[in-house]
Amino acid sequence: MLIQAAGLALLAALSPTALLIAAVYLGSARPRLVTAFYLAGAVLMSLIMGVILLAVLRSANLQRPAEHTPRYELRLILGILLLAAAVVVARRTPRPPRWWPTRSR
Repeated sequence: MLIQAAGLALLAALSPTALLIAAVYLGSARPRLVTAFYLAGAVLMSLIMGVILLAVLRSANLQRPAEHTPRYELRLILGILLLAAAVVVARRTPRPPRWWPTRSR
């Protein structure tokens, strides 16, 4: 429960509207399917906006001179590692819930 709350808190820090949408989707009849479509739409829109922005910057001749620093390789490697970690987490089987004993007063 604490991990789920931490994930939602991180999502809220990034985008409060994404938290609201996630809460609405979790209450739907098929939350995984709806959330998957929401995320697919978000990725698609990000790609479209990225391509449009790149085209506008290049047509306005605002690109930077050709520079190549080692940080690009580091970012690529980190991105690949994060994608691999996401696949591992998505494919593992969920643990059964642990029941904590309640404290009597």
